[in-house]
Amino acid sequence: MPVLGVFALSAVVVLSLFVAQQKYAEEFALSYVHEVRMAYARHALLVPFDVKSPGLGLSLTRLVNDLGAVKLWLSRGLLALIAVVPITATLGVWILVFEGTMFQPLLAASLVWGVSVAATLPGLRHSIRKARQHRGGLSLLLGRTLPQRLPLLLHGKLEPLLARLAKRSTETSRYLTLRAVWSAVLKAGSRASFPVAVAVYAFEAEFDADRIVLFLMVFSFWATQLEAGASGIEYFQANKVGREKLMKVFSLPALETEPVLLSEGINPQAFLQIDQLRLPSGRLLTRQIEQGSCTTIHIDDTQDLRHLALSLAGLTDTASRDCLSLNGKTYAMLGCKEIWRHIALIDPENGIPDYQKKRPPIAFGNRGMPSEVSLQELSALFGDWSNDNGQTAEHHSEEAKAAIRVTRAFLRSPSTIVIADSMVLNEPEWMVGIRDLAGRVGITLVCLARSDNGIQKTCISANDPKVLPCPDHG
Repeated sequence: MPVLGVFALSAVVVLSLFVAQQKYAEEFALSYVHEVRMAYARHALLVPFDVKSPGLGLSLTRLVNDLGAVKLWLSRGLLALIAVVPITATLGVWILVFEGTMFQPLLAASLVWGVSVAATLPGLRHSIRKARQHRGGLSLLLGRTLPQRLPLLLHGKLEPLLARLAKRSTETSRYLTLRAVWSAVLKAGSRASFPVAVAVYAFEAEFDADRIVLFLMVFSFWATQLEAGASGIEYFQANKVGREKLMKVFSLPALETEPVLLSEGINPQAFLQIDQLRLPSGRLLTRQIEQGSCTTIHIDDTQDLRHLALSLAGLTDTASRDCLSLNGKTYAMLGCKEIWRHIALIDPENGIPDYQKKRPPIAFGNRGMPSEVSLQELSALFGDWSNDNGQTAEHHSEEAKAAIRVTRAFLRSPSTIVIADSMVLNEPEWMVGIRDLAGRVGITLVCLARSDNGIQKTCISANDPKVLPCPDHG
């Protein structure tokens, strides 16, 4: 009875330790993956807008599949490899010192396992990489086409699209099957180490019941550890490929939200300086925009126009940020949060996020700070459009969306408003009201327009609401 009690207690302790080990290993892996996931999301959201950012499909693949591979490696693979090394070393030393007759079987089995690992690793690595590549392509294709379902359906492109998806899915399944085959070969090599050890031992040692039992116990346990180690190697290879995919995103530049050097901040009455800003066309632009003025910059190239708007809003890479300054402090010295507090961008891309629920669209990003321009003044200018309570962008007309963009910009009380919205610029009555409100509170207006639009070639005087010729800033 005492022996049975000790055995039962030992079994409970061992099983409890196993459960605790799995729990804490999973918690450790998930805590690491959580940090990487948040870092990935932050980095992807802060990629400059003049740099090609990861698409929706690829981002979902990275966040699910690649991070899943990292998690499996940390929670299972790493633990298995950490366990197999000391166990194998301990058994080897013990056999070499106390059971010399088992050393040759151990050496033969280790050789079989090592050869199987070396032979299968290239094929396993290739199949994992290809499976991830094709699965990422499948997610990318689906992520690109889902927002464009209407033209695909109406123009007869549904079946060709499904054919492309089927082809990519078939390729993905083929490489996943190939990975499973290489994984099975790797584990089979681990399992083959036990019969190899038995065969060598049968030729080398005398048959003794006690020694046979000892041999079977030692080598069956050791073969089990080798198989776990083989699984750990597979997890490591998948983790390695996943980390490479993740690093492609982390290697992209990201906007710096905090200032490089601590400073006293920017004067609310800040002037804006553009110094030799290189546009995509190769043209260099230099302008000094005084505080409280209304300046129109004419650019015919659409890419140049968009790049300038994003650069003024602090959304482009470091090279552009060195050419822009507020009160003598370059954008590169300031954090993006400081820039975004002073510069408001009115642009169709700065729309209403689909996840904005149960709040007026004008309240998006508004932290309740007082504004020098009241909502009543803006409502008088735009009517009920600026206070439309529709939940998502699809519930608003184009005029309502434009009015909401202007209203949100004024409610933030910036020092400068950049208008790169053709719908706003092409509404003379709106521009008269916008210029009047901006002039009253000292907000600088920068209008970015093509030179082939007559209305866009004008500035509006705050004191005289008639349309005046704009200074030549072409």
